Order: sequence, then C-alpha cells, then structure tokens
Amino acid sequence: MDNMIEYMNENYADKYFFRYSTPSDYVDAVAKHNVEWPTKYDDMFPYSDSPDSYWTGYFSSRANDKEYIRRASSNFHSSSQLMSGKVFDQSADQDSIQDILNANYEM
Repeated sequence: MDNMIEYMNENYADKYFFRYSTPSDYVDAVAKHNVEWPTKYDDMFPYSDSPDSYWTGYFSSRANDKEYIRRASSNFHSSSQLMSGKVFDQSADQDSIQDILNANYEM
C-alpha cells in the first residue's frame, strides 16, 4: 500500500498530495476552519423518497436482505481494492491491466 501512495505522490503531486490519515486527523483539520455545524432538532423519520412511499420499517425489517447486501458490498469493495492494486503494479503489462478493467466492468 505504501507503494501506491508513493506512486501517486510522485506522478500527481502537481494536483494532489496523498497520505495516510486517521479520523482524528480529519477532525483536527476541520476544527482549524472553525466550522459551525447546524443543530437538527426535528426527526427525519419517517423518511419519504416519493409520494406515499415511507421508510418507517426500513431499520427493523428485511434483516436477511440487509445481511446479504452487507456481505455483497464487502466482497465488491475487497475485489475493487485487489483490482486497484494490480492496476497500479508497475510490472503489470497493458493486456493484463485491460483484462482487469474489463472484468471490473462485467461485475
């Protein structure tokens, strides 16, 4: 993983700076800007994304579906990280990179 950050900094330092961070680093950086977050006093539930379509039971129903979605999302993100690592591999040839990108689009 260090190699990816080093590679990105060497090749894209004119636009970006990549580094490892922690949640506390992020909170400290936001605090430097004296951001005042609004306080929300009302409740956002029941949420509605279209007329007569409320999400009142979303967090208590369909537990099995949510478990399948969590597992599928975990597998998807893991495979994406593996593919990214291979694409950034300096020894990979252009054909294998294209095969990886094509496989990613077929998912």
